[in-house]
Amino acid sequence: MLGAMAAYFTTQAYDAPAALIWPILTDFPSWPRWFPEVSEVRVENETGASHGATLLAIGDDIGVWTRWQIVEWAAPGRLVCEHVDSNAPMSSQVQAAYLQFDLVDDAEGCTLEVEIRAEGYGIVGDFFVGMSMGTNVRRMLPALVDAFSDHVIERVAAAN
Repeated sequence: MLGAMAAYFTTQAYDAPAALIWPILTDFPSWPRWFPEVSEVRVENETGASHGATLLAIGDDIGVWTRWQIVEWAAPGRLVCEHVDSNAPMSSQVQAAYLQFDLVDDAEGCTLEVEIRAEGYGIVGDFFVGMSMGTNVRRMLPALVDAFSDHVIERVAAAN
């Protein structure tokens, strides 16, 4: 039975519609340009990025990898990836983890909402996940959104 899941959230507004941001967000090979501590992201299935696809993220540390599965794909609004497996230190303490991106259109463009949720095994695992992951994620999320925003600006400028 799942207990209380630790959740961390941030947002960023864009002067562009979700339909413009979505293909940039879902260009997984470009994630290392903006996703902290990731040097490569590969879509492992032959059908490409979509619901059910598996992503392999290679970490900056040699030999470290994490596998995610896309469990929600609702273009151009929602992308949810569920942690499947990893050899990263302490990953054995994580029972469930999710990375969620929502793009919400509004009158001036759209807002990107990013949420990271995780749960450990039992009370000790929950404590570990909350304490160790919480500190790192609270620092990482603003950096991730800032780097993604820079990446969006570069991509839009290159397309014009």
